[in-house]
Amino acid sequence: MRFIFAIFAFIIATALIGVGVAQRTVFLPPNTVSSTVAVDESEPYLMIDSSALLAHEGRQTLALTGSDTVFAAYGRTSDVEAWLDGSAYTAIGYDSDAGELTASTVEANPDAADNVASGSANPAGSDLWLEQFTSDDAMYRQLSLPAGYSVIVASDGTQPAPSQVRISWPIPNATPWVGPLLVAGVVFLFAGLVLLVLGLLHMRRSQRPRRKPPALPKGKRFSPSRTNAIESGVKRGRRSIAPMIAVPVAFASVLALGGCSSDYWPQAAPATDAVTVTATPDPSSTPAPDALPTDAPDDDSPVPAVTEAQLEGIVSTISTVAAEADATSSADALTSRFDGPALDLRSATYAIRAGYPEYPAPQAIPSGPLEVVLPQASTSWPKTVFTVVQGTDTAVPPVALMLVQDSPRANYKVYYEITLEPDTSLPPVAAASVGTTRLAPETKLLTLTPDELKTAYADILLNGDSSQYAAQIDPEGDTLRSQVGAEYKASQKAGLSATASMEFASVAAPGQNIALATSGSGGLVAVNLRESQTVKPIESGATVSPTGAVKALSGVTESSKGTEAVFDYQLLFFIPPSGDTGKAELLGFSQGLVQAKELP
Repeated sequence: MRFIFAIFAFIIATALIGVGVAQRTVFLPPNTVSSTVAVDESEPYLMIDSSALLAHEGRQTLALTGSDTVFAAYGRTSDVEAWLDGSAYTAIGYDSDAGELTASTVEANPDAADNVASGSANPAGSDLWLEQFTSDDAMYRQLSLPAGYSVIVASDGTQPAPSQVRISWPIPNATPWVGPLLVAGVVFLFAGLVLLVLGLLHMRRSQRPRRKPPALPKGKRFSPSRTNAIESGVKRGRRSIAPMIAVPVAFASVLALGGCSSDYWPQAAPATDAVTVTATPDPSSTPAPDALPTDAPDDDSPVPAVTEAQLEGIVSTISTVAAEADATSSADALTSRFDGPALDLRSATYAIRAGYPEYPAPQAIPSGPLEVVLPQASTSWPKTVFTVVQGTDTAVPPVALMLVQDSPRANYKVYYEITLEPDTSLPPVAAASVGTTRLAPETKLLTLTPDELKTAYADILLNGDSSQYAAQIDPEGDTLRSQVGAEYKASQKAGLSATASMEFASVAAPGQNIALATSGSGGLVAVNLRESQTVKPIESGATVSPTGAVKALSGVTESSKGTEAVFDYQLLFFIPPSGDTGKAELLGFSQGLVQAKELP
């Protein structure tokens, strides 16, 4: 009877284990769902819309083929559409009724021709992308983009974009009864083995003599060889059973251990009263370069121009461009990342140092870390971002950069590069994830408009404490006044020969005023001032001989007419809100010679 039960146990074990294994092999459902669309090869760009990426839940796996070079990047849908505005492209969407990807051509907008002309046709390297990838022949990438983010695909902006697009998503294929089936099968397998062993032992006992055998005649004994033969036979019989037991046990153990995955067991439903814990991010931490967005942008409100991760990449590129241009003194190399007063001052410095190496070199722009990130929140261009970069050498003052992006296809350029004053404390500003607003030049929300600020400070540099505007700007910590203020100008005049005269004047300065709102309703204001220094002979037959930077930039060694030197002052101020009794504060400045010439 034990053998019969053992056979039934083996049959049940085989059935249970077989069904469990079959569920993870031949009966296993697919773990992904995918959709493919072929697109017209004539368009240079593809835009995979957020609706297509979110057709199913889970991470999106992109497979892009059909061109020699494949470029892909993702960003906010509004940024992708803005970059493509003015060009024809293929929009990849999703038809929920048919359950398939769709491809439709979007014609070029003739009104956006300026956007197309403002930058490269190749989307690679654009500051709008949160992350970008390039590969040869084909690309396979996993993303996890939320609503509001889309993907742009191209070859190089001129050749046709990839012609095949496939998106795959994971789908649940858990088999929760595999674990219980395997465990039950192992239990029946061991039960069958136990019954088999018990049956064999019972059968062996039943074959033994039931009575004590009669005593043998004296002198007649079994030979040692006979005894050894019987003992050796018994030992061989015991060893012969072990392999029969070990093989099924080992097989069953492997199957049981293979069922440890959570997909192999029924999962308890989550408790409805579970507590959700939200981690507070460390503001000093640097986001990983491949960090994916987790929040969907709100289409109804302006979003910050850049994320912290984006700005880190932008500043790193600017730092590299500046370092390469400084090494070769090439003003042309600056134009890809510098504009306005920052470009004028750095270019003039290169020209001066070519003939006067003792002239101070421009301050290097560190690649990071970023101490302050204040992007403008806007849905239109141009867009502005303010940041403060502190290099690894804390003895060197940090640099404040005012970056401007004129159009979606243009990259951010340094418009103002300002060295902060020692021990400067910036006013509180909004978080980078919130952004700020750019104030109008004629804003009445501040105690001074940017134009009024320029007029007031230019007069203070000329007249010092006797200026009518002296009470409006705080002199505390203002080192520029001691360098180029009224006392400095008086000393320069006093040291001049009696045969010449020197005059200082405020002149019109190029460059836009940029004002960004702070948390306390004040404003961070960057402006550019320009002063002229005119030296000319006052006696007949007398000449003037410029020296140093003026001589190097003007190329004049001696003149009977005189010379004019023009200096730029890039200034960063904090202006209190309207109605506040506080004074405007100078937070930092950069200054230098930008023009020099002989008087006509």
